[in-house]
Amino acid sequence: MELVNPMNALRDAFMSILPSVPLNVYDRYPSFPKFNMSIRIMIWNVQGAGSQAFLTMIKELIRINKPNVLALVETHISGDTARRVCEKIGFPGHVRVDAQGFSGGIWLFWKDDIVSVTPMATNNQHITVEINKIGETPWLFSAIYASPESSVRHDLWAELEEIKRNYSGPWLLGGDFNDTTSMSERNGVGGSEMQRRCRLFSEWVNANGLIDLGFSGSPHTWFRGESEGTFKSARLDRFLATDDWRLKFEEGSVKHLPKCGSDHCPIILSTCGFAPIPSALRPFRFQAAWLSHKEFD
Repeated sequence: MELVNPMNALRDAFMSILPSVPLNVYDRYPSFPKFNMSIRIMIWNVQGAGSQAFLTMIKELIRINKPNVLALVETHISGDTARRVCEKIGFPGHVRVDAQGFSGGIWLFWKDDIVSVTPMATNNQHITVEINKIGETPWLFSAIYASPESSVRHDLWAELEEIKRNYSGPWLLGGDFNDTTSMSERNGVGGSEMQRRCRLFSEWVNANGLIDLGFSGSPHTWFRGESEGTFKSARLDRFLATDDWRLKFEEGSVKHLPKCGSDHCPIILSTCGFAPIPSALRPFRFQAAWLSHKEFD
């Protein structure tokens, strides 16, 4: 009598009921023309771009999320070191504002076969460019790194207001604003001064006719502290847009990606939204509890 290994038998029975799916499921992934035409902008406060670990992480994020435009803030390096790192990231187009000492730094990259980018204004807290895609109306994009110092941050708000007065087209802003619009966007930090900051930032957003584009994913983008007593979090990173940008890209949406290698999550915007994952390609997960079900055979 032939002995049958029960686990092998269970495996064979399970495999026999699976649909025939090629090992390389990417070859079977359906085409989504609308999503393929989307401009994807990824922004990440990296808190230092000088390590090999950072390079490994950013290349993996680019491979997975496929941004056409990439903004990195708080890079903390400058000069030849910054140039060499930018070259290794591998985008054909880029402009940067170097860190001052070991503070700040904004780098903006783009794929020039997808979009043309014209720098319009730069300083230590933003890079503003005009983005043009063939057959479409150009629009402004500002990559933001707002200073943690309140007085310096207010200088940024004033400069952005000046840009808005001088530009009448669609405008998108994204990055680390170092502020929140309400206390509900914070955890672990309170008090009257923080409430005042939230109110002032919310008033600035509304006074300039900007719309928060929302998000899916974690409600906060910045996390610090390991214990219950020290843990803090906030939604410091976001995308804002003018009415006409939102009307131009009605299906544009934002994702907060998982935190990796920094206190800040990367965030990504797709101007045409994100393609749904077809149910046929979602991973099947065998549940051990099924073995005890009365109808399991």
